[in-house]
Amino acid sequence: MELNTHHLITPKTARYSTYGKMSTKTKYFWFVLHGSNMLAEQMLYKFKEFDPETHFVVAPEGLSRFYVNGFGGDVVSSWMTKRDRLEEIHDFSVYCSTLFDLHVQKIPATCKTIIMGFSQGGITAMRWLHHIEVSVDFLIPYASWIPEDIDYGIAKTNWDQICKIFTYGEQDQFLNEKRINEIKEICERGNLDFNIEAYPGDHRVDKKQLKKIFKQYIEQKK
Repeated sequence: MELNTHHLITPKTARYSTYGKMSTKTKYFWFVLHGSNMLAEQMLYKFKEFDPETHFVVAPEGLSRFYVNGFGGDVVSSWMTKRDRLEEIHDFSVYCSTLFDLHVQKIPATCKTIIMGFSQGGITAMRWLHHIEVSVDFLIPYASWIPEDIDYGIAKTNWDQICKIFTYGEQDQFLNEKRINEIKEICERGNLDFNIEAYPGDHRVDKKQLKKIFKQYIEQKK
């Protein structure tokens, strides 16, 4: 029996959540990507101490949803798996760019733009910016990984024009000293000038650290 696998491009309704209200007072536009086994709104809870008049946050949700345990209960989502990986990278890149561009064209000209990805969301952001040209001021892979299989010299996005911050908790169970050294080596090989910020914490978005990154890098930059 001869079996063949095929692909079909089909429209899909995507879901995203927002925090704040875009207006002429908006100073900071955040585009935040959740980690695996999460939902979009979970990322927004981390911004509740940010002024919703000056911060507008968009959180897209991964295109693949599933029950976290068996056939019922909580529903979560993911950005990609190892199956049909290249197609999934293309799909979420087009999705993220479409949603990002939809809002960027409406923000004030002086508004700073930030892409942040937690865990799998950080890897997703890196692959998206490699796949499609994106103009953004700041990139924050948070408790994430820097993909080693990307040729950063031929990326669609100009990495040199982005202020890049990698932050992680020193007690993160997925990022021990060996893994952090590997990340630094990948950055060196790819000529990626990441600012690396460690803090006491585990594998989660820490509100205090997020606020610190904002004040130290984003708020201060002219």
